[in-house]
Amino acid sequence: MKPSLPASALACAIACCALPARAQDRAALPPPPQPVPGSLLDRGALAPHGGAPATTAPAKRRATSGTGFYVTVEGHLVTNRHVVDGCQRLVRGDGAALAVVATDPKNDLALLKGPPVIDAALLRAESDARQGEDVLTYGFPLQGMLSSSGQLGAGMVTALAGLRDLPGQLQIDVPVQPGNSGGPLLDRRGQVIGVVVAKLNALRVAQMTGDIPQNINFAVKLAPVKALLDAQGVRYATGPAGARALSNFEVADVARAFTTPVFCQR
Repeated sequence: MKPSLPASALACAIACCALPARAQDRAALPPPPQPVPGSLLDRGALAPHGGAPATTAPAKRRATSGTGFYVTVEGHLVTNRHVVDGCQRLVRGDGAALAVVATDPKNDLALLKGPPVIDAALLRAESDARQGEDVLTYGFPLQGMLSSSGQLGAGMVTALAGLRDLPGQLQIDVPVQPGNSGGPLLDRRGQVIGVVVAKLNALRVAQMTGDIPQNINFAVKLAPVKALLDAQGVRYATGPAGARALSNFEVADVARAFTTPVFCQR
């Protein structure tokens, strides 16, 4: 039998999904009820391997990237707070500037504003996800290495709480890579039900237990997202409950229209 992970050790192992997994990526998750230091969690901000536009990455500045998604055609964009922390300049995939409007440190969320766009996400009207529900992600992991047009992932909700029963998060088995942080978690109708935030640091857990965990990843639930938008007076749209289920390629087409890489200069 593998040894159980001590609480003190567990408190030092999760990873988040913006590039790079450095000090910011090992930051503590919001504690319920105790602090959870982040070396067990990878927060996925990516240090791009040439992925950020050259014009936005001066040689002496450190560039990172994550993902965001539009919630209004006026240009309001949701991502993770750790994606934008400490940024001197933020731009989206086409180089247009983004500004931070508000953040929610407890739930690792940030609201940004950029130029108007054509498409915005529909948030699911009912906020609660269900255990076993099919979900998909769309994001821009490993910028400069993988496709710059975005990556679709598919899986399911495996638990209705995060690490150590963190109530504001879901556990998912959709593969998550550095750069996925801040991307939408979608249901089968293409409606947003959460925000990708972190993954379990498999190597760290393996060092502690002798076992390698697989596809243990996390997303912020939809309720905190709606609360942040409501607090800022952002008028987002919700999807109809009776909408038909979409195929994977249809969800990809929908998500691609309102999702963008977010590049940060520090």
